[in-house]
Amino acid sequence: MKKRIVVLGSTGSIGRATLDVIEQHRDTMEVYGLACRENTGLFSAQIKKFKPTYACLFDAARAGKVEFRGAKKLTGPEGMKELARVDADMIVNALPGSIGLEPTLEALKGGRRLALANKESLVMAGRVIRKLLKKGRAGLIPVDSEHSALYQLLNCIEPSELQSLTLTASGGPFRKHTKAQLRMVSSDEAMKHPTWNMGKKITLDSATLANKGLEVIEARWLFDIEPEHIKVLVHPESIVHGIAELRDGSLLAYLAYPDMRVPISFALNEGVRTQLPFGKVDLARLTSLSFAHPDQRRFPALRLAYEALAIGDSAQIVYNASNEVAATAFMEGRIRFTDIPRLMEEALNRHAAVPKIEDVEEIVNIHHWTVRYVEGRLRRSRG
Repeated sequence: MKKRIVVLGSTGSIGRATLDVIEQHRDTMEVYGLACRENTGLFSAQIKKFKPTYACLFDAARAGKVEFRGAKKLTGPEGMKELARVDADMIVNALPGSIGLEPTLEALKGGRRLALANKESLVMAGRVIRKLLKKGRAGLIPVDSEHSALYQLLNCIEPSELQSLTLTASGGPFRKHTKAQLRMVSSDEAMKHPTWNMGKKITLDSATLANKGLEVIEARWLFDIEPEHIKVLVHPESIVHGIAELRDGSLLAYLAYPDMRVPISFALNEGVRTQLPFGKVDLARLTSLSFAHPDQRRFPALRLAYEALAIGDSAQIVYNASNEVAATAFMEGRIRFTDIPRLMEEALNRHAAVPKIEDVEEIVNIHHWTVRYVEGRLRRSRG
């Protein structure tokens, strides 16, 4: 019997790569459900091609533009939650941003195997997710290339041997820009990532290093490791995806071709490695592998992630929500690139800190407070 897979966020870059991997394993896998936010044209084409049992469009107002072709029609946030609960063998959550939280929680509550690319779920509700996983019914495999790398490295060592974990970052398109130059960059320039081909939001987050900040918070909850043992190195070649430092000072590093289909295939096959029909790492052809500490003065979003971890759970929710609103404002041309971390820091300083949160309603309330606060600051600045 084929493995039945639900792909949430099927029209985004991770979702499309996931469907590509499923096609490569068509003898053992099938698309059981598809969901997207608003790209009705591509979504209709995916439904026609993969013939899923379930299909969900988050933006219910656009549902009339989708040809569901016999798939059970679901819409809106409730539809996403229902799809995350269906009797599938694996749920892939590749939804963008905070809308991915509730489907993650529904999948884990239902005891499903979850391949998680929606890092915001762990950033907003890491404590809640760890509690669900400790019940033992559900499982979670990370899809982010860096967290997949660390997940695999940690499976090779004893917990007592670990000293620290290092996430690598390409540095984005503005790695060599001065602070003055960063003030003047455009959204089009921010979309020119030097290594990865990703969606607009994650590409922008990579340029500000907010994506790496989100990944630091994600790693804290995913691997149950204290923030002071999570490091970041800028590695422009994007060949080394994660490093584990051991107690004796030795290092274990995970190297792979920079293509998201590698960690996606690992997750879908639940740790069983299969042959992939694209580029491999040829060490003899690499001219160098370089590493450097990130400049947190020019890219303060990374510094703010560590500060949010130090403050507690509420600050991590604020970090994510303020970045979402500010990033959208920048892409719409309403603020400068350097205003993104400024607004994030202001929201962090203004919010009422709560160290530990295990109530989902409280998480949602803090998220909405942050959205309202940052949008209010944007309105006042325009005025």
